[in-house]
Amino acid sequence: MLTTPVPVPNAIFAALQDLEPATAAAQQPWVGIGILNWNGQAYLEQFLPFLYQITYPHVRIYVIDNASTDGSVAYLKHHHPGVTVIHTGGNFGVPGGYNRGFSQMKEPYLLMLNSDVEVAPNFLEPLVELLQSNSKIAMVQSTLLAHGNRQQFEYGGAAGGLLDVLGYAFCRGRMFGHVEQNNNQYPTQSVFWAGGACALIRKSAYDAVGGMYEWFFMHFEEIDLCWRFQTAGFSVWCSSQSLAWHVGGGTLSYQSPKKTYYNFKNNLVMVVRNSPTLYLLWWLPARLFLDGVAALQFLLTAERANAAAVCKAWYGFFAWWFGTPAPKFPVQKKSLIRMAPVYKRLVVFSFFVQKKRTYNQLIKKHPYIHEV
Repeated sequence: MLTTPVPVPNAIFAALQDLEPATAAAQQPWVGIGILNWNGQAYLEQFLPFLYQITYPHVRIYVIDNASTDGSVAYLKHHHPGVTVIHTGGNFGVPGGYNRGFSQMKEPYLLMLNSDVEVAPNFLEPLVELLQSNSKIAMVQSTLLAHGNRQQFEYGGAAGGLLDVLGYAFCRGRMFGHVEQNNNQYPTQSVFWAGGACALIRKSAYDAVGGMYEWFFMHFEEIDLCWRFQTAGFSVWCSSQSLAWHVGGGTLSYQSPKKTYYNFKNNLVMVVRNSPTLYLLWWLPARLFLDGVAALQFLLTAERANAAAVCKAWYGFFAWWFGTPAPKFPVQKKSLIRMAPVYKRLVVFSFFVQKKRTYNQLIKKHPYIHEV
C-alpha cells in the first residue's frame, strides 16, 4: 500500500473533458468511481490510495457521503483535494446514497465501490471491455476475494451470484457458510446478480430501470437491481480477470442478528416485488416453511437472537406488503422459473441434504442453470 498519497488527477480530467476526442472516448470511455461513505474515514485512509495505482486512464473519483460525522469530509478535503465529494444530505443507506450520487455523475460507466475494498491496478480494464463488447450487459463485478485471506473468495459476492427457484441467494465460490479458495475454477460468465462491493454499471441501463429501490436501505438492493436489469432485457456478468479484495462486515458483522433480519426481510420483499402473482401462490408457503426451519436451526444452536431476527423479518415483510405506499413494484415482472441463470432446484436441499458444497458440483448434474 502507498504510504504517501499520489495527487488524484480528477481536476486535470475535468478540465480536459470538453477536449476529449470522440474516438478516444469510444475506445476508453470515462468511468466515474463512486465510493459510498458513512463514517468510514479509516477505510478511506487505508484503501483510497489503491485507486491512484490503477492503469485505466479515464477515471474520476467521487466519494458519495451519507452525512458522515467522523471527519471524513474534512479528511478528504485536506488529503485528497482532487476527489469530488457528493453530499447526499442525510443517511439514505446504500441504495439512496448511490441513487443520489449516481444522478450527479455523468460518466457513461459508473463503478459501485465499497470503501473497504482494495483493487488490483488493472482491475478496471476487464470490466470496461465487457461493457464495451455488448450493449446489453448492464453490470459487471470483479471477482471478490477476502482481504484477510487473499486467495479465498469473499463472503458477499465471490465470483458472482445466483438465485435458486425460491429466491435464496448463493455465489460461485460461496454457498451458505462454505467458502472456497480461488483456484481459477470460475471463468468470466453471466450470473444472476453482481456483488455491489466492486461492480461497473452502464449508467444508461441504471437510469432505464430507475436505479435501486431505496426501501431496502442495505442488503439485497444490488440483487433486486440485477433482477430488474434482466427483466428489462439486460445481462449481468462477473469477470475472472478483474480482482478486488473486500474486508466485509464493516457496517454489520456476518453473525449479527440485525444482518440476519435485513437479509431475510429484504430477500422476501425482493421476490414479491419482482414476481408475478401466480408464482407467489406456491412460493409463499414454501418460503414460510423453509424460513421456519432456519429459525428452528438457530434455536437449536443457541442463536436465539438470530431466530428472533427471522421472525421479525417476516413481520417486517408483511408490514411492507400491506403498509408501504405505492410505488413499490416494478412495471415489469418475471418469474424465477422462467429466468436464467437461475438454479431450478432448491439450493437448501442440494447443500444440506445432498452435500453439494460448490457451484461446480451443482452444475455437474444440472447444467441447464445457464439455459434461457
